[in-house]
Amino acid sequence: MIKQLCLLLVLLLSPSCMMAQIEDKPYMTWDEFVQTYYEGENGEEDESLLEEQRERLQVLMQHPMQINRLSRSDLLQLPFIDETQADSILSYREKRHGFLSLGELMLVNGMDYFTRSYLSLFVRCDSAMLQSEAYVQRMREQDRLIAKLVRGTHEVETRLNIPLYSRAGYKDVDNPTTTNYYTGNALHHVVRYRYHYKREVLYGLTFEKDAGEPVAVKGFYPYDYISGYVLLRPRGKKWRFVMGDYDLQGGYGLLYGRQVYGNKAQALSKVSGNVTTFRAHTSTQESDFFRGLAASYCSKGWQMMAFVSYRKLDGRTQAGTDTVRTILTTGLHRTLSEINSRRILGCLTSGAQVVYSKKQWGIGLDGYVAHFNSVVWPKVQIYNRHYFRGRTAGNVAANYYVSQRRWNCQGDIAFDANGHIATQHSLSWNVGTKLNIGAQYRQFSPRFVSLYGKAIQQNTRVANEQDLLATVRYLPQKKLELSGYLDVFRFPCPTFNSHFDNAKGIEGMLQSLAQIGAGWQLMARYQIRSKQQTYNYKSLVLKEYVMRHKIRLSSLFKATRGDVAVQLDAAYTAKQRGTSSKGIMASCRGSYKASKRVTAKAFMGIFFTDDTDSQLYVYEPQLLYTSSFNGYAYHGMRGVLLCSWQVLKSVTLLVRASSIHYFNKSSISSRLDLISSSWKNDLALQLRWIL
Repeated sequence: MIKQLCLLLVLLLSPSCMMAQIEDKPYMTWDEFVQTYYEGENGEEDESLLEEQRERLQVLMQHPMQINRLSRSDLLQLPFIDETQADSILSYREKRHGFLSLGELMLVNGMDYFTRSYLSLFVRCDSAMLQSEAYVQRMREQDRLIAKLVRGTHEVETRLNIPLYSRAGYKDVDNPTTTNYYTGNALHHVVRYRYHYKREVLYGLTFEKDAGEPVAVKGFYPYDYISGYVLLRPRGKKWRFVMGDYDLQGGYGLLYGRQVYGNKAQALSKVSGNVTTFRAHTSTQESDFFRGLAASYCSKGWQMMAFVSYRKLDGRTQAGTDTVRTILTTGLHRTLSEINSRRILGCLTSGAQVVYSKKQWGIGLDGYVAHFNSVVWPKVQIYNRHYFRGRTAGNVAANYYVSQRRWNCQGDIAFDANGHIATQHSLSWNVGTKLNIGAQYRQFSPRFVSLYGKAIQQNTRVANEQDLLATVRYLPQKKLELSGYLDVFRFPCPTFNSHFDNAKGIEGMLQSLAQIGAGWQLMARYQIRSKQQTYNYKSLVLKEYVMRHKIRLSSLFKATRGDVAVQLDAAYTAKQRGTSSKGIMASCRGSYKASKRVTAKAFMGIFFTDDTDSQLYVYEPQLLYTSSFNGYAYHGMRGVLLCSWQVLKSVTLLVRASSIHYFNKSSISSRLDLISSSWKNDLALQLRWIL
């Protein structure tokens, strides 16, 4: 009865009639979303994994989906929306014949305040009611594929990073070698072209030159990194196709990159299903993607997907042979040594998946085989005894999920080419509408080999790990969220940081997020991580616990034309041998919309840490599609100013100036990256043109 009264009130307040439409604005900014959703765990360790997903979401934010047109798959590409919530949104839309405003999301079952705020960034409600089936069919007939290839939106973006300092690698050297100087200039340049037609047809090109890389020389035409893609997923069709560079994501990531990222406390509450999906690779990440073809077909609950990829990888070979000792993933080709290691290892990968799924359950089987054109044989160390060695690797995995009204579970079990096993199983239970409890068990054999896996894990690869993860998310009040997790883990065999068997550890987080009124948000977070590591004492190799504590207190004030956030971070690291390290950082971030065309953002912080053991990570305003979190150690201050100017309706210019000054250091970094000054100043320009 209460929901019906609320709906009646919404309709009465709407402009006069059912066909009226309210153009909604997002309930939060992109900066708020990134800082709230993505910093629930040790962001410094997952930054490389999260950067590409943040870029993809930022593209969606720039082109929000029409809530009265989007499909179930459109909703499920958002990491904070699970299958139950997606079904509730679509069911409400069908019953009410469309949304009049985003405010109606509060009437949808299972949509809490914070999820609605996140969703408002990626959807809009500015069209009329749902069209009739006849109209949709007529439009579908008019929308031929050829027309879709040219009638969409074109976007050109270019970014130039200019360092206002000099590094040692750019100076002339008397005795040049393959490792003591950079072959290119210090500028970093990116050019992107993107096209999309209603998310049905996408294609694009990306060019990138990293600082120090040469331009327009042999092998660099014009830049080191060139990436392109064509993705077709016509609405109403049963097939999808991609050609060029693409990413694969599936479930919790035993074989490929996982679909669930962000806060561990919320990760288990989302039912991601068991379908491996492919997306266009649009970022400047030069590793962890596939290059070739992928296609999928769906019919009556069945989905089949197949892909093939061939890429040239960077590798460091053993002297005098073609045996690859190390596969490099930095994507940097600045020195002659790095250039000589560039794209010397060919990798052919092909795989497939078959899935049968219903609304409440699904099962699937997938696998792949990868073959290298040279032997990969890392030099044997105590921590890498079970790393991949040889020319051929492969995996086969079976997965399942069951989704009920109050609970859901899902799991995977994978085998490598030698029969070694990795498995994970998770359970999530909704206790009423305010409490979600989750648990996950993971066990990865030390000998398990997964070339592309990126699961929820503590180790650097999907192997040599046994974990039990518990999560909780509680909404005691409408605008108050309490969340946390505890991860207990063990490494059966030695790792890079622990040269003993059975190293143990725990990781946990508690967070409180409160929205007070419409313009004030408070957040408090505590994180702990304790892990056994080795250290050298004289001629002995000993084992100790290293415990890290982190605390964050932040307050965000929002007004009509801007916002201000103040934040305090503290870290304390204690080692069992008796040493410790501590750090603290105070920062302030703000934004101001001077007019419809001009927006300014600023950041200022001051930090004091003993060393890198107490390094602190904070969010800074960034240009579009760039990394957001930076770490700070020692004593210093940091400032950032970002200005955005919409020069024309379709042209936007962004300028970012940043500076860092250390109080207790006379130089920054080391070796070829050495800056012989306590100051580091940068200028970045970005131009975005939409047609």
